Amino acid sequence: MNSNFLQNIQKKIELLFRPQKINHSLINENALNIIKNLKQNNYEAYIVGGAVRDILMNHTPKDFDVVTNATPEEVKTLFRRSRIIGRRFKLVHVIYGREIIEVSTFRANPTQKIHMSNGVLKDNEFGTISEDAARRDFTINALYYDPERKKLIDLYGGVNDIKNKKIKLIGNPKLRYKEDPIRLIRAIRFSAKLKMDIYKSTKDEINTSLKLLNKVPYSRLFDEIMKLFLTGHAIKSFSLFKTYKLSNLYFPILNKLNESSNKFILQALKDTDERILKNKSVNPGFLLAIFLWQDVLASWEKNKHKYAHPSISLNEAIDKTLYDQNKIFPIQKRYSIAMGEIWRLQPRFNNLSPKKIYRLLGHPKFRAAYDFMLLRSQTEKVHTDLASWWNNFVSADDATKKILLNNKIKKKHA
Repeated sequence: MNSNFLQNIQKKIELLFRPQKINHSLINENALNIIKNLKQNNYEAYIVGGAVRDILMNHTPKDFDVVTNATPEEVKTLFRRSRIIGRRFKLVHVIYGREIIEVSTFRANPTQKIHMSNGVLKDNEFGTISEDAARRDFTINALYYDPERKKLIDLYGGVNDIKNKKIKLIGNPKLRYKEDPIRLIRAIRFSAKLKMDIYKSTKDEINTSLKLLNKVPYSRLFDEIMKLFLTGHAIKSFSLFKTYKLSNLYFPILNKLNESSNKFILQALKDTDERILKNKSVNPGFLLAIFLWQDVLASWEKNKHKYAHPSISLNEAIDKTLYDQNKIFPIQKRYSIAMGEIWRLQPRFNNLSPKKIYRLLGHPKFRAAYDFMLLRSQTEKVHTDLASWWNNFVSADDATKKILLNNKIKKKHA
């Protein structure tokens, strides 16, 4: 028998079942219990995707997904606290207190294209592990681990790509982006998150495929763009967002930042990453208010000569900024309302009369507006004494607040 043929067979076997040291202390106990239960009932079951990737990188995964050859209905019968979700593709949420483990069935490419009433392609055709792996986006996410047999299944060289720090699409990039244009945003996000370079063929096709994003439903597109900045790697994502010209499509103001505005945004992104690291919440409206503040400032300055009262000129600037932005990439109403409130509260920090101070302090958006003002004080012409006074006042007890009110800054601030 041809020796090359035997070597190729051996390589394929080694690729399929890679002996790999997996740190079991990083594996979620609930995920292990799910796999144990499925296997005891004669089903295949694996930890899959990002959790396996993160463990191989010696990171503790935030989420664990399990994949099996059991159908959603079969999975549900095995777990009392579980529910079937999804219309496009059914899967099961197994519930442990506040934690949810997602259990999906191996997928295959659908043989029939069935569109639901909302136009989305139905995708409930089940398959084998190899068919499932071919459906996944990147090699580093097409990894399956059986914790009982301690076997890692790697059909597309994901382990090597992790070692080489490469983000690589499975299959032809042009076709894979056409199947789901969101993959190009995910490639950028993983590059920022994992500190990996994007593989050449995967990268080269991004710019030529950007127009495909026009076909993505707005809500899904908005969520994916926000993930770039709200999952702990905002500064790097910001750089890549502009490098791959996504800013041209969605936030063109980011390409025209002056030095002060650029520092303002970078500081905000740094603070955002720190909050995420500490498991604190971040409101997308706050970040979007940061992104568009330069537009508001420019319009506000132009309007000042038109109106006697600055609040009127500010309101018009806010309306214009949101109107212009919504023609390019609409912002959901709940976030645009929050943005407007943050912006409108900024001048009120200049008024240090006790009545106005306590009224501002009781505003539902005070904390966001206050954080916004502190950020401005680091990069704009917001008087540092004013920011310092507010910083002391907010953190003071009632007695100290009275002292600070008696020693207010006398100087009027622009």
